[in-house]
Amino acid sequence: MPIRPLRLPSALPLQGLGALASRFYVYLSGFLAVFLLAANVAPARFGAYSVYQSVLEAALVVGTLGSALLFSRHAAGPGPRIRRGDLVRTLAIGLPIALLLALGMLALQRVPASAMALVLMAATLAVFSFNSLRLAYSRGLGHAGLLNLESGLRSSILVLGVVGFAALGHAGDALDVPQLLAINLFAFVLVAAAIVRTGRAGRPPRGAATLALSAQGGATVYSLLLFLLRKSDLLVVAFFMPLGYVGAFKLAFLLAEAPSQFVQAFLYTRTPAMRTASAGQLEASAFRLARQSFLLGCGLFAGLAALIVLAAPLLKVGHEALEIFLCIAPYFLLRTYTVHHEMLLALRVPVASLARWALLEVGLRLLSYAVVIRAFPGQPHYVFLLACASDFVLYELRMRLEFGSYPIVRIARGLAHGALRSRP
Repeated sequence: MPIRPLRLPSALPLQGLGALASRFYVYLSGFLAVFLLAANVAPARFGAYSVYQSVLEAALVVGTLGSALLFSRHAAGPGPRIRRGDLVRTLAIGLPIALLLALGMLALQRVPASAMALVLMAATLAVFSFNSLRLAYSRGLGHAGLLNLESGLRSSILVLGVVGFAALGHAGDALDVPQLLAINLFAFVLVAAAIVRTGRAGRPPRGAATLALSAQGGATVYSLLLFLLRKSDLLVVAFFMPLGYVGAFKLAFLLAEAPSQFVQAFLYTRTPAMRTASAGQLEASAFRLARQSFLLGCGLFAGLAALIVLAAPLLKVGHEALEIFLCIAPYFLLRTYTVHHEMLLALRVPVASLARWALLEVGLRLLSYAVVIRAFPGQPHYVFLLACASDFVLYELRMRLEFGSYPIVRIARGLAHGALRSRP
């Protein structure tokens, strides 16, 4: 039986407002960190550091065996409850494979790979994987505060590290990649300490692993496909574009992604309700929240566009970042609406079904890259114009199959009817 959208309250509770406030802090600190690096670090080094960060995020998927979603789903049931053995076994299997993957990806990229940088990345990967699984487990219990804050804490520490380095009398261009990675590792360690200090409320109980390895294998495949869709674009463009362009792309992507991340931060606080609601509670009122999220996204995009226009003259990659931002904005505006139902489906639909849709989206994205690279050499960000169109079609088709309607088309028809009625 197809599931219906979830009824959520029309007014944001204090918990939701706190999530939005924490996301504001995350992006304020993130913007400050990126702007500081873009303004002070040599463009090639900034691009290389961005590549290391993207490789780290890709390796995280394998390091956790794609199990962040499973830890959220099963933290409090239904199905097998997460135990401490699941955490230990996942990291014991995933981390060695993830490290090999990271080394292979770096070998394909045109970035400096010193021994010190590799050691720092391996240590960061281990801490990052532990943090990700623990925070996913807490999310499943309804505790999303630290999950929403942790990237902001890391960005703040990065800012303090770069500022401290400058205070010692070093020029920004003297900062190299290993030094930036060392600051980043220190930030992850501090977040891990905060996670450990949360106590039993966010810690899996003792016991042997309960998750089936086959389920974790399926989750790994799905998570890798999702990474290819959401996080791999920087790695793709870094493969054939100069590192200076990579830095500009990183800045534009961070700004354009912000509105959908604000929406996602609020919805993290609703994870238990989304996961456990009965069929009778799944009603069309959830579409109202998606529409409100889209309006919030439009307001945020207006503010971010003004921000990058004002900041562009101050940054070494500012003008190129502004051009990229304007090109990719329609795609991320669409995501401010669709992220609500994507999260609902991820928590309730079998992983095999999720993976099939993700595989179709990945195929279309790769085809789009092939078209753009051939038709517009040197402008790979044009791929997001095609992605906006293809994602819209796939989203509407999927919602028709799962919920019985075309949500965005229905909204457009309602607006059109309202405009016709308002005419004299």
